[in-house]
Order: sequence, then C-alpha cells, then structure tokens
Amino acid sequence: MHSGDTSEKIVYVDNLHKSGSLFCALAGVTNPSPEYKISRYPTKEYIIEYVISGRGYIETPEDTVPVSGGTLCVIRKDTNVSCYSDPADPYTKIWLNLDGDMLVKAVDMFIPSDVYTVQANVYDIFLEMHSRLSDISDVNRSDIYAEIMALIFRLFTLATKDTYFPRGEDGSSLDERIRAYIDANVYTDLSLDDISEKFGITKMHIIRVFKKKYGTTPGQYLIDRRVSIAQSLLTSTIMPIKEISSLLRYSNTQHFSSSFKSAVGCTPGKYRQNNT
Repeated sequence: MHSGDTSEKIVYVDNLHKSGSLFCALAGVTNPSPEYKISRYPTKEYIIEYVISGRGYIETPEDTVPVSGGTLCVIRKDTNVSCYSDPADPYTKIWLNLDGDMLVKAVDMFIPSDVYTVQANVYDIFLEMHSRLSDISDVNRSDIYAEIMALIFRLFTLATKDTYFPRGEDGSSLDERIRAYIDANVYTDLSLDDISEKFGITKMHIIRVFKKKYGTTPGQYLIDRRVSIAQSLLTSTIMPIKEISSLLRYSNTQHFSSSFKSAVGCTPGKYRQNNT
C-alpha cells in the first residue's frame, strides 16, 4: 500500500538486472509530506535509508521504531513493515532498495535485527551511491556496483563500529565527545547552546577544553566540517549548490557562498568548475 506517493522522487529504477552479487531495484528521495506512508508485506528487497531531517516511524507487527534526522535505517528483505512521516514534522529521507548475494552476506555479518536503526553521520555515502547510480550503463554496470558495494561496507562499518569496536569508558575524553557530537549533528542547526545543554557545562568551558585539544573553537570546527563536506559534494555529485547550501544548514545561498569563499578562496561554483 502506498500513500503520499507525490512526495517521492525516484532517481533510479532497474527491473531487468535482478541477480548477481548486488543490484539496485529502486533509489530515491522522500520529501516532506504529512500524509506519506508506505507499507510492504513483505519487503521485496533490503531497504537502506537515511533520515535527513524531520521525524517518522518504522512499524512492524511487533514494534514501532521512531526515527529522526541523522538516523540510518536498514530493513531486511521479507520483513512486514510500514514507514510513515510524523504529520507534525514530516521527514526527508534518502534511500535505496537493494538485493544480491554479496549484500545478503554483508547484512548477515553486520546487521543484528530485521529493522536496525542507529544515529550515524552517513548522508554523504548515500549521496555518493546515488551519484554512482546516475552514471550506470550496460558497459560499466559491474564496475559501478562494485563501487557501491564498497560504499555499503563502509556504511555498515560506520553504523556498527560502536558495537564491534566499543571504546572503554576512560577512552573518550570530554573534548573527544564534543567533537563526536558535532560530527553527528553537522546537518542540523547545531549551536553552542545545544552543546552546552547536551553536556551540562557552560559554553565558555566547552570552548576552552575544545580549543585546548584541537586548536580551534567548536563553532569554527563546525564551519570547517561543513566546508569540507561541501567540497566533496561539489566535486563528486551533481547536487545543485542551492541544495548543498540547504543541506548544510546555511540560511541562504549567499551566506553559503560567502562562507565557502572565505575558507577556500573561491566561490562554490568556481570550485566545482576547477575540480571536475
């Protein structure tokens, strides 16, 4: 059952090559819609998606799992599931429906449940996979899928690293936890007030301990991270500059262009022109 289908933008579909180590049946982006809901009883492929912003829910016969901006979701094939937006704050998400022998092995290796969710800063990987799919042809199909499989392994490794490679309680200092929190929220409207509330310490103390360790302020670190991501998106995707600006939470394209030029020495458009 589908509802709210007008909110979905399909960027890739393949009904002819459903075999082998990996294939993508469908890929796209779901834009905000209070009425959005999609149900699959059961899923025909593995669904891998990332919530960019907003809130929603993944519902199975046994449970309802809330998701929000920054959530990576992996749903196994043959799972009875419904996915829908929170009407008060409809989500935006990017997704792929995938299958194949190698993917099955990767999911069995990394993913512990039929519906797995985790907070993970992996939006750039999804953009990279969509970008690779946009270049696919009968000539390069095997090479493109090999590249996408490598990106999936990277995605799963990042998503499960705390499970398989846990850090000891004493292995994560305050400054490291602050940086990790900034990295996890680079696509949100993060402020110093948010960081202060998260860790229960004053803004001045946050600035002091962060600058002592990293030689820069949390605010400047966030700007540098966003500029670095923008550089990657400008050179490895065809994503419009306006969308990159919005993704990285700049108030408008002019603000983004000014900030980027201050850091890099040229405008985003010129940077893309010189590096692609």
